Amino acid sequence: MKPHDIDHLFLQLVGALSKGVPPEIIFRASGDAHWQPMTDIFETETELVIKVELAGMRKEDISIGVDGNRLFVRGHRKDECNTFESQKKRNYIQMEINYGEFERGFILPDGLDTQTVRAEFQTGFLQVSIGKRPEKPVIKVPVTEGGRR
Repeated sequence: MKPHDIDHLFLQLVGALSKGVPPEIIFRASGDAHWQPMTDIFETETELVIKVELAGMRKEDISIGVDGNRLFVRGHRKDECNTFESQKKRNYIQMEINYGEFERGFILPDGLDTQTVRAEFQTGFLQVSIGKRPEKPVIKVPVTEGGRR
């Protein structure tokens, strides 16, 4: 292993941890069946939205859970032959599509109401929306002068 390889691994780890991805997902063996789908995260005035690209999957193969301030999206994308052994028997020229189990974890920011989580799966995209809690109004406290009220 060369010094720049270690730098690359470190940057991968830092990036994964900052996104809430457990390190064991980043450092799986190359033959392991786990992968990470591409994800967009954005917010509107009323909610946080996590959009996950899951082409070729069925909603039955996806699960979503919230544990405290963490949201998890897990699932399994099957290849058309249903086994990784059948993939090994093919003479692939290029193979970029990931199959097998995946898990993505996201640390949710403060101010969200996790009781309002909802998910929609359409045209290969899972969209998870979490409503924001209404901001509490600022209470203005009158300032009095020297003992008078």
